[in-house]
Amino acid sequence: MKRILEVNDVLDECVEEATEEVTRLLREHLEANPDTDELPNLSNDLDYSGSVHEVIDSAVPVYDCDIDAIFFLHGDKVEAAFDNVGFGNKTDKGWPRGWKPAAVFTYIEQEVHAWWRNNAQDIFDKWQEAKAATTEDADE
Repeated sequence: MKRILEVNDVLDECVEEATEEVTRLLREHLEANPDTDELPNLSNDLDYSGSVHEVIDSAVPVYDCDIDAIFFLHGDKVEAAFDNVGFGNKTDKGWPRGWKPAAVFTYIEQEVHAWWRNNAQDIFDKWQEAKAATTEDADE
């Protein structure tokens, strides 16, 4: 018997949501620290209060069906992210309760860090250019 199953693929949305929120955190940090002359550090400057971890944690789906769909569709890369972090010893027979969301968290976290490496400097440079233009206008 054949059955057609439809699942929501939410992983890309989760990553996108997290990167948008980290972008907002970066902009807020820059506005709050106008004398900043170099790109803030994601782990130290932006996550000093745990804000980045909160963003990533809130991007992890809360429903088991969404997490199970992520594992069904993207299990290899989510599991690899989890294994690379080394949280604990899972067995190949199954995932202990609560470890699947942790694996999704680690995947989103690694994607946010990759996004940061590829995009944050550009955002910072544009912010500096806008700040310099505003300063020049004020001096005239």
